[in-house]
Amino acid sequence: MKVLIYTHEYPPFQGGIATSSEKIATIFASKYSTYVCCPKYGLKDDCETKGNLKVHRINFLGGRNFKKIPIMQYIKGLDFLKKKIKDIGPDVIFYLGEEAEIVGGLLNNKEIKQIVRIAGSGIKSILESKNLINLVKKYLMLRLYRNSKNIIAVSKNTKKLMNNNSFFEDKQKIRLIYNGFDEEFTRKPKELSLKKELGYHESDFVLLTVSRVLPRKGQDYVIQAISELGIKKIKYICVGGGKYLEKFKSMSKKLNIESNVLFVGPKDKNEIHKYYDICDVFILCNRTWNSKIEGLPNVAIEAMARKKPVIGSRNSGTEELIVENNTGFKVNGDEVDDIKKKILLAYENKAELKNIGLNAYNMIQKEFSYKNMAEKYMEILNEN
Repeated sequence: MKVLIYTHEYPPFQGGIATSSEKIATIFASKYSTYVCCPKYGLKDDCETKGNLKVHRINFLGGRNFKKIPIMQYIKGLDFLKKKIKDIGPDVIFYLGEEAEIVGGLLNNKEIKQIVRIAGSGIKSILESKNLINLVKKYLMLRLYRNSKNIIAVSKNTKKLMNNNSFFEDKQKIRLIYNGFDEEFTRKPKELSLKKELGYHESDFVLLTVSRVLPRKGQDYVIQAISELGIKKIKYICVGGGKYLEKFKSMSKKLNIESNVLFVGPKDKNEIHKYYDICDVFILCNRTWNSKIEGLPNVAIEAMARKKPVIGSRNSGTEELIVENNTGFKVNGDEVDDIKKKILLAYENKAELKNIGLNAYNMIQKEFSYKNMAEKYMEILNEN
């Protein structure tokens, strides 16, 4: 069997879809010839080969900023995809991300088995939108869904959003497959030296967010909550880049808590575990922003894999990871007062956090393992 994966997010790009694309490609390549079509991101090579996995890079107009020229990315992507289908002759085409779905809708293939993985953001920002431009995108995405064998939802919340809307009628196509954590990531030795290197005292209470820096991820509301709490011992580390980075830095400075908030920028996956290890709580107060929502974030699963409690938002995929006061704490991501209360609750119950983190680890071992994820993806791939 030959599998072609088409996505507009893939490493070295950092983000949930890119991480998931690489994981799914690795799963398929463990048994079948797998081809990934993805952006070049300024890399030198157009094609990389590793065992059964071949990554074909698309040299989009605009380089790393190709998404700022949306129409051209769809035209170029469609042309590239058609050529690869002709060259490879895939038995299955797998789409990840709403941009990929739009290209799949333009392709309008009815002969090859197609599978789509949805995280949720496209449902709110496109499928439920009445904006004229989005109506065209909606038409193309729905056309792909109709032509596809299966639609994979990454969380119960994503599946619920699809089921509760009338824009797509064939609900039987929708299947739930959770993201799985990287077992090698859990086996990395625990490292605590970074806390001292960053200038923190042993008694400091460290909150951590690993994510792109933007309002949907909620770093701004966490900063505001920390400011209102006024507890010097509470420190906040933000790992990740993004166009709101400087704005949120300025915000912490304006609130006079610059010494409490540290932006360290993007970090390589080989060192990211060090940040999880020194935090007391992982926090991701995601909220609906720019009509986009959170699916089920890999970073929250990673935090739990390093035995950390999670403060995460209700009405999102993150909620499915949290058993209140057992694996973490649920919060209303769009309410600073609630975020403040949950941070204070965790701070005042620091002695209990180790046990909560262990509970979190045990939970994902059972329900969010890479093995379960791989088995379910292979099962769908092999269905007639």
